[in-house]
Amino acid sequence: MFIKVVQWLNRVPRLLLAALFVVVTSMTSFMMSFANGPESSNERSLNAPSLEYLGFDEAQLSDEASEGLREIFSGRMFYSAVPLSFSKALDDAAAAGMDRLGYDPSTADGRFFRNGSLPSPPTRDADPEVSLGEVVFEREGVELKGINCFACHSGVVNGQVVAGLGSNTVMQSPPRPEGTEGPNMFQIMASLTPAEQQVVAEAMGESYAVNTLTPERTSRGDNFGPFGVWARGAALEDPQNKGLVVSAEKTELTDIIENNMTPPVNPMPWWLMKYKTFDYWYGDGNPYDAGHFSFNFTGTSANVNDIHGDHVASTAKALAFARETNSPEFPGKLDAELVQKGADIFHERTFIKDWDNFRACYRCHGNYTKIGDNPDYSVPGGWMVDYDGTEYENARTDTKYNEIVKAFAPVNEHITKLQTYFETMDQPGLGTIYEPLEGEGYVPPPLVGVWATAPYFHNGSVPTVEAVLNSKLRPEIWARNEDPNAYDLDSLGMVYSTLSREELEESDRIMETASHLSRKSLDQMFIYDTEGFGRGNMGHKFGDRLTQDERMAVIEFLKSLSGPDMPSASPPVIPERLAQLGIE
Repeated sequence: MFIKVVQWLNRVPRLLLAALFVVVTSMTSFMMSFANGPESSNERSLNAPSLEYLGFDEAQLSDEASEGLREIFSGRMFYSAVPLSFSKALDDAAAAGMDRLGYDPSTADGRFFRNGSLPSPPTRDADPEVSLGEVVFEREGVELKGINCFACHSGVVNGQVVAGLGSNTVMQSPPRPEGTEGPNMFQIMASLTPAEQQVVAEAMGESYAVNTLTPERTSRGDNFGPFGVWARGAALEDPQNKGLVVSAEKTELTDIIENNMTPPVNPMPWWLMKYKTFDYWYGDGNPYDAGHFSFNFTGTSANVNDIHGDHVASTAKALAFARETNSPEFPGKLDAELVQKGADIFHERTFIKDWDNFRACYRCHGNYTKIGDNPDYSVPGGWMVDYDGTEYENARTDTKYNEIVKAFAPVNEHITKLQTYFETMDQPGLGTIYEPLEGEGYVPPPLVGVWATAPYFHNGSVPTVEAVLNSKLRPEIWARNEDPNAYDLDSLGMVYSTLSREELEESDRIMETASHLSRKSLDQMFIYDTEGFGRGNMGHKFGDRLTQDERMAVIEFLKSLSGPDMPSASPPVIPERLAQLGIE
C-alpha cells in the first residue's frame, strides 16, 4: 500500500499536491487556508494565559448547554478527519520548513498565522497542541484529529476569545460537489504505518513549501459554508426514496453548483439565535431545527441513514449550547447622554436634521427598550430586544448572494425531498427543509453585539460600523492589521489601511511567485478588494443622512447593545413539524 501511495504522489502534479496538503491540514471536505496582515507586527500575540475567554466555562452554563459544549468537543459532529499520527507528521514537516515559510508554525502565533487557530481555553481538558477548533477522538480503532464547530464559530476581539462569534480569520475556498472523484485521505493514511505517514508528510510538506498556488484572490475571513451544504444536497442520488445516499456520479444539479461563482458570506453570531427565526442570507435554519443543521455536516458513509438519528441528536445538543451564548460586553464606560440620543435617533423618536430619504434603523433591525425604572445608560446591556426579521429587506447591498440563492432553487427543492423520506420512516424531525424567502435583498439581523462582529455587511466588505453609516468612508481596497487583538473601539471594527489599485496589482504579482502559505503569500490574502465577485460594498446609505454628531450618537448606542443581559421579547417560533418532538 505504501508503494502505491508513493507512486500516486509521483503522478500527482506538484501544484495539486500543494492543494491537497491544504485540504488535509484544514480537516474539512473543502480547502481552508488562512492569512495574515500585509505588514509584520511584533505586537501580535495569542499567548493563551494572556487571553480572556467568553462562553466556554461550564460553571456559568445550564446543564443543557454544558452538555452541548462537551458534545462539540467530542468530535462526533464532523466526519472529516485524518489519523492523529499523520497530523503530527504534517506538523513536523511544516516546522522543518520554517525557514522557507518565514514563520514558526509550531507556536500559537504561528498556528494562527497559518490556519487561523486559536488556543483552547484553560477550562478545556485538552493537549496544548490541540487548538480550540480541533478535536482528537477515536473511530474504528484509529486515533483521529478533526475539527469542531469553533473552527468557524469562534473569534478573538479586543483580546477576548468568544464562543459563537463568526470567525473573521477563517478563509475558505468553495467546495467541490460531493460525489465527484477525489482521494479518500482517511482511508489512504489510516492504512499506512507511522513511518510511512512520516515519509508522505515530508513529501507533501516539501511541495507545500516550494510551490505556488494562485486561485482567484480570496481574503481572510471569507466563508463559503452554505455552498458546502448545497454541494452535498446537489449530489443526493434520490433523497425521497434513498435519503442521504450520495450519487457516485455527477448530476444535473452538481452542474448548477459548478457553473455558478460563489461569493463569500459571513456566518451569523450564535447569540442571535435568541432572537431570530431565519438566517439572514437564505431564510431557513430555525435555531431549534437540529435536523436541518445536522445536514451541514453529514458524511457519505454507506450507513449514513442509519446513523443520522444519532447525528441529529448530537447537533441538537450543540444548538442548545449555541442558543445560550452571549455577545461580548463592550469594554469601558459609555457616555449615557450620547447613548440616549443615539437610541432616540435609532428608534425615530428624534428627527435628524436631514430627514428626507432617511430610514430609521429600528424598521429593519428591531426595537430595544432599556429595562428598569431608572436604567443606567452608562453601562452596556440591560435592553429588551423586540425583533421580527422574517422578510428580505433590499438595502441595495451587493446582490450576488441573493442571486445565487435563486439560482440554487432546484437544489433546495431536491434537499427538501429528504423530509418525505424521513416522514416515511416515522422520523419527521430528521428531515431538512429549505425554504428561501421571496424577494430581493437579505434578512437584516438584530444588532446585539454588533460592535464585535466586524467586518460588516453579509460579505464582510465594510471594515467598521462608522463606514456602514457613512458610505464615503468605505475603502475600495483595504488590508486589515495583522494583530489579532487590534480593534478600533471608536469607529467599531477593523484596524485597517487602504491600498491603491497599483499596490493590489503588485500584490497579485507576489502571489504568483511566493510559495503557497509562506509569509509572503499569506500577507497578500489579508487584502480585501471590493471589485471582486460578490464583494461589493455598495448600498445601505441611510446613514449618509446623519451629521457626524448624530452618527457618533448612534454608534454609542450600538456599543450599549451588548453583554449577557439582553433578553428577547419573543423567542423564535418552533417549526410545527418539530412540535411532536417535545421541544419547548
